[in-house]
Amino acid sequence: MSRRSLAIVSVLPLGLLAACANMPMEVASAPPPMPAPAPSVAAPVAPDRARALFIAEQREEAKRLEGTGALSSARQHWRYVQALLPDDGEARQQIARLDGVIRTRRDAALAQGEAAMMRGQTAAAQTAFLRVLALDGANDQARRRLLELETRAAFQRQDRKDERARAARAAGMELPEGESP
Repeated sequence: MSRRSLAIVSVLPLGLLAACANMPMEVASAPPPMPAPAPSVAAPVAPDRARALFIAEQREEAKRLEGTGALSSARQHWRYVQALLPDDGEARQQIARLDGVIRTRRDAALAQGEAAMMRGQTAAAQTAFLRVLALDGANDQARRRLLELETRAAFQRQDRKDERARAARAAGMELPEGESP
């Protein structure tokens, strides 16, 4: 680069800077003042009314569900009431009463299921253990018994299939693999 080009290149930024310095500057005006906030008003009554309405609906739903026999769901609705009103005596009493009823019915259904299993009444046993799970969905004993019943039924189905295949072979009718008589 020649000396002359170098001089022009180095003077050019200084000239631009000087030109900017001579420009009139606009001073940004301050934003218009915000209107004063309205004086604070007492909280609306609606949330308390909505809460009271929700609690009343939960009480009614709990009673309706208990009438249909859905005791666990009824208990859950009473628990909602108790969560919102911890000192509510009716909710506490209903939860305790439903706990007792559920426990009694659960134990009776477990005993019925065990007795039906001992008698070999698979359908009755399954019905009883399903009733237990409807009352107490976390009951491990009922879950294990239902799994045991299903396993027994699978073995019985396989035994019947094997017996049919043996009978077919004995009669001289060999069946292709996977085909049942």
